[in-house]
Parts: sequence; structure tokens; C-alpha cells
Amino acid sequence: MLSKENNDRITRTGAGTPGGAMMRRYWQPVALSVELSTDVPLPVKIMGEELVLFRDADGKPALVGRRCPHRRVDLSFGRVEDGGLRCLYHGWLMSGEGTCLDQPGEGPASDYKDRIRHLAYPCHEAGGVILTYMGPAPAPRLPQYPFMSATPDRVWATKLHHECNYLQGNEGNLDPQHLSYLHRFIMASGLNDADLNTAVSRDPAPRLDYEETPYGFRAFATRQAGEGRSYIRMTNFIMPNNSAFEGSPLVDPRKGDRRGNLGYQMNWHVPIDDTEHWKYMILYSHEAAIDRDFIEKIVFSDIGADYRLARTAGNRYLQDREEMKRVSFAGLGTSFWAHDKFATEAQGVIVDRSEEHLGVTDRPTQAMRRQLLSAIADVEAGRDPLFVERDGQPNALATMAVVSKDLPSTTDALGNWWQEFAPQRRELEAQPGD
Repeated sequence: MLSKENNDRITRTGAGTPGGAMMRRYWQPVALSVELSTDVPLPVKIMGEELVLFRDADGKPALVGRRCPHRRVDLSFGRVEDGGLRCLYHGWLMSGEGTCLDQPGEGPASDYKDRIRHLAYPCHEAGGVILTYMGPAPAPRLPQYPFMSATPDRVWATKLHHECNYLQGNEGNLDPQHLSYLHRFIMASGLNDADLNTAVSRDPAPRLDYEETPYGFRAFATRQAGEGRSYIRMTNFIMPNNSAFEGSPLVDPRKGDRRGNLGYQMNWHVPIDDTEHWKYMILYSHEAAIDRDFIEKIVFSDIGADYRLARTAGNRYLQDREEMKRVSFAGLGTSFWAHDKFATEAQGVIVDRSEEHLGVTDRPTQAMRRQLLSAIADVEAGRDPLFVERDGQPNALATMAVVSKDLPSTTDALGNWWQEFAPQRRELEAQPGD
């Protein structure tokens, strides 16, 4: 359990809070590329800050404060033109760097515009996601995620709205024991991972191990898988609010290809404010193309155009008690993200962690909380927290892999067994560190 003070430190991310200062030291997703057209601004809110995204004259994303510095009108209603974002009220034109390019009412001889500085944050677009850095200059190096340099056919991204604090979502990613219940199917469909369902159903009490890494830690859940066999599943915590694991199938298993370890899924939980967040879900394939038609029309078809689900707390997540008898343990349909949304929101908008009673299955969650508190202390002491990388430093993600495997029961989960199954690791090691 956590004290109320420490719970606040790792859940409150608004400007001026210890947790917010730490989170702003990292590049964070602020939107999907598909959300931002060339001529329509996009209002966004991240860590309590109201901002607006637009594309500049070169098509690059720019992120600035939502209120015009003149009379505080909402710039998301503005016009994208002349290389910037023009306010509808008096025509002030703001650049993506926060400078004022034009003040029509001041006259051609005025230099007033040169004295205006507007809130602006740097952006980087890659892999279908727009990232921003909201901390003090200089910005750290962009994290060297393979999806950011992969060909477009090997990456797919979406997001899902959650009505709860970001940390509850990421704690679910680091909790492998819940797969044995929340995600268990009584009658698995052709779309579900039959091997995973069998493994988690057979052994609901996995042995959990973890080891710290330069980016966070890797956790191992080891389950009994029959005579002399173990099923080991890796999950990575990536500072401060990301994870990587074997998630959604990248190709249609009904077509006969049920190979594992083809890539991974990332769940990146980004605060809108303290009581809502976006879960960005990024699929990445090591080598082969992702089956986009299968992913969009079947696997993630329950996510609406507004990036929300029909299942909400207001309709009790459409839980079906008849389904619980014959199909799924939870009666919440077949999508894991719907299950997770229920579980994280049903804890309340911000969990009072001083009321918890943690067990052995919560060791990875406890490790994540310790790393977050340590990162906050680093920032308060004027140091870069874990996984804030500067040019010239080694690539921390070169040691990351995502592997799930049926192995001899004598296999040491904390050994090097996973490296031969990790093409991602070899790919990263071939990339330059800066």
C-alpha cells in the first residue's frame, strides 16, 4: 500500500505537481496522426493543459496553447493559413514555435508582435503517433522505439478513452495474474489466443519475477504447462507510463498463422487530467506486414470513431450473465481492452492505494510505483530520471524484448533464454545510439 502523500505524487500530473514535473521530462503521445488534417486544428488536453494541434506550412504538427494571447479566444476554432494558426477574433497569427507572425490591427510599422511569446511545445510524428515534449529545455533524445522507424505496413495505432487516472491503466499491464480470470474464456473463439487461454486457465498462480533495466524493468510470469514444461510470458514496463507485451494478434489466426513472437503491443497511458486518460495502443511487427484489415474490421472494431467503447460504467459495461455461463468468465465480450477498461474504471477515478491489501501477484506493480517515486525524487534533485536519454548515451531499448514461450520447466526465467527469440533486440542493437 502507499501513503496518501505518495499516492498523490504518482497520480497527480497537472502543472506544478511533483508527478507532473516528472512526466513532463518524457516525450508523450498527444494525438494519432489520422486525427490531424492539414487545415483543421485539433483541440487536445494533456496532463491538465488545454492545447491545440495544427499542421504548419510544411505539414509538420505544431502544438500551442489553446487560448490566443490577445483576448484568450479558443484557437482551435482558428484558421490554418500563412504558415500558422490565425485567431478568428482579431486575426492574430501564431506560429508553431509560439511567436506572433501577424497582428493586422497594429499596423505595418508596429513591432508589438515581436514581443509576444505564446506557449508552444515541440512535436515529432512517427509510426502514426504525434509525440510532444512539455518539459524544460533542452528536450531529451527521442526514445528509440522500433515502431518509430519501421515501414508503415509494420505499425498500427489507435487509442481508447478511459474515465480514470492513467496509473490504474498501466498497473493493469504489469499484472499478469489477472489474465487467469478477467481475460479467461470458457469457450475460446477463433480470434483468441488458444495457447494463452489454456496456459492462464491451467495455472492461475504464476510465479512472478522481474529485473530492472535501463528503461524500467522486464517482468516474467511463469506458469505450469504440463509435464516438465513451463509457459513464460514477458512484459516490459517502460518509464514512466508505457508497457510492451505480446498482445493482439498481428495477423488473422483463422488463416492458419498462429506463430507467436512476431512483434508486440504497446499500451501507453497518457493523462488527459487526473481523472481521465487515453490509452494509446500501438502494434508493431518485427518483419512482416500487419494484417490491417483484420485488425481494424475485426479485432478493434468495437472502438468507435470517437475512440470510445459502447461499454461504459453508465450501462454497466453491457455485462451479459448468460455469456458468463458459456463463453467468458467476465461476461464483457471478447476484447481485452473492454475488460481492462471495466477493471481500471471500476476502481474509482483515482484509487486510494492506502486501502489496498497487496499480495505476491502485485510485485511488478510495487516495483513500478517505486521507480516512479524514485524518478520524481530525481527530478526534484535536478537529475534526469530513468530512461530520459541524451545524445551520445547508449540506447536503453536495445535490451528490450517481448517474448512468450513454452519451455522446459528447468528454464530460469531470469536467464538469457529469451534473447534468441528477440529479433527486436538485434534490430535495435544495429541502430545508432543517438
